[in-house]
Amino acid sequence: MNRPHRLLTILITGLFLVLTRTDSPAADAAPGPREQADGQTLAREVRSLQPASTTTNRATLEIRNAAGKRHRVPVVIETLAPTAGTDRWSTRYRTGSADTATGETLEIVHRVDAAPEYCFEGVPGTAASPIAATGSGRSFAGSDFSFADLGLEFLHWPQQRLIPAPKDNPHMVKGRSCRVLESRNPTGTPYSRVVSWIDLEFRGLIQADAYDARGELLKQFSVGSFKKVDGSWRLKDMEIIDEQRGTKTRLEFELTVPQ
Repeated sequence: MNRPHRLLTILITGLFLVLTRTDSPAADAAPGPREQADGQTLAREVRSLQPASTTTNRATLEIRNAAGKRHRVPVVIETLAPTAGTDRWSTRYRTGSADTATGETLEIVHRVDAAPEYCFEGVPGTAASPIAATGSGRSFAGSDFSFADLGLEFLHWPQQRLIPAPKDNPHMVKGRSCRVLESRNPTGTPYSRVVSWIDLEFRGLIQADAYDARGELLKQFSVGSFKKVDGSWRLKDMEIIDEQRGTKTRLEFELTVPQ
């Protein structure tokens, strides 16, 4: 498998349906200095993953409401690689088609040591406008993915800690050995903390559980499956479930062999 961590970070943002329920480690009110330092190091490692080249992918958002009704939204995902000598790269999500006056565009600018920046265009042809940090909880295209979810914003929160694994018994999810990172939000909104599983070998995000201010599970994210295309493994889908509203969104990528 050729470095799937890039796909997990770029096409994500990451995330994800939990095919097998995994209990999140309990919150620790007083993490030790070593756990905090290791957590900061791991969060920065994941933030540092960057695309090697500029790519364009077509995908579909399948959105299921609480009543079980589904609808599908086409989306084009453009990933712009960083220019030489910089750590600035971006991902652009565009719904609808280019020849209609519908759809919306969200561009997320990523940097290693700065919070994501969001620029949103509601209708093609109108001026795109930056979104303040307080607005990053806004839903993208009516889905369960918020701007902050797609930007992996929790990796930039000031409080990060590595949750130690039991001796000789590594954290496991989807058959992969993982490190588990707990990120805490000082504001407590919309998430108070996020517990994420990072692949031990590839450093890619496999699963994340987000909790509200009461400490109750709010959303679950997970990568889905991979498919081998033209000799390389590519991410097929990811899902996010809103456990409290009973809704779910699946992001499925169109995987084709280059002509």
